[in-house]
Amino acid sequence: MYRNERYHIVKNISKYIILLFLLFGFLPGYSLPSVFRGLSVTEGLSDLVVNALYKDSIGYVWIGTGNSLERFDGTRLKHFLISGANEKIKRVNAIAEMEGNQIWMGNGMGLWRVNTEKDILEPIAAETLHYGVRTLLPDGKGTLYIGSEAGLFIYKNGNLEQKLIDPNVLSASNIITGLSLSEDGILWIATNDGLYSLTLADKKIVPYHNIVEDKHFCSYNNITRIGNVLYLGTMGQGIISFDTQTHKFRPFIDVGCNVISSLSGDGKDMLYVGTDGNGVHFISTKQMKVLRSLRHEPGKDESIRSNSVYSLLVDRDGLIWIGFYQLGLDYSLYQSGLFSTYSSFASSPMPSF
Repeated sequence: MYRNERYHIVKNISKYIILLFLLFGFLPGYSLPSVFRGLSVTEGLSDLVVNALYKDSIGYVWIGTGNSLERFDGTRLKHFLISGANEKIKRVNAIAEMEGNQIWMGNGMGLWRVNTEKDILEPIAAETLHYGVRTLLPDGKGTLYIGSEAGLFIYKNGNLEQKLIDPNVLSASNIITGLSLSEDGILWIATNDGLYSLTLADKKIVPYHNIVEDKHFCSYNNITRIGNVLYLGTMGQGIISFDTQTHKFRPFIDVGCNVISSLSGDGKDMLYVGTDGNGVHFISTKQMKVLRSLRHEPGKDESIRSNSVYSLLVDRDGLIWIGFYQLGLDYSLYQSGLFSTYSSFASSPMPSF
């Protein structure tokens, strides 16, 4: 009898612990603290400017630095150094994965691909694409859209096609900083001089300019899309939203810093925002508010090492990867509870135990 009673007591206590976890876990704004580990030169990182992050289909995390592309397996770093004498244009701007786990990279020198047999970076179409590459977008069907400093390039089946946004190749409209592909075959293009749509069927380009009181606010750093709304990060006006149906621009939520260095999302509700000055912010677009912020706060164990964030990745396992200017990389050691908690607001499945 005693053993049975003890068993039932332990069982009931376990139920209450789970219920308490669920209760506090699903209160708005509540989350468990994240524990971060750092990667810097001490751990083998080739350079301390981390400008791009990507997690591939196998599970490797690719880190774009000021002079190299790094592959991290959770323990070790493998270096793919960028050749060339001009250090100013080596910095990695974008990383993408094509079919067969092919890793591509864009930087100020052009387009590169990882040759896994030789363990080197090899330039792609250098005689044609000899411009800085700012952003990469694979469509999952064999086509890679390349945003460069001289317009859009489309790579398919070994062929490269150039499409200028403005006939004047020197126009700021041809400096492409972000790409987003919608389900209806429209490629949305963020540039240094406005937002543009390219209909893939007929290659028709339509400009959209954000003009407020006769002032032109159209220089964008990055772009991401949730539903019918595009979110555009800027260098001085924070985040701007654009409704693709009404074609209306609107200022979005203030994250305490107008320099948006990184902007991505889960495609359903959450925006992941990195700022150069005020850390990281997670925004629910449905609730229209910041649900959590990560900042450098001296004396706090869960604090990130810097508020100067250059890149941000929330991977498919809910781990957070934060690239800094001159301080390397921070990454969370376990799922913090942030994403399982906040997924309830997006009508996602309950977390399992």
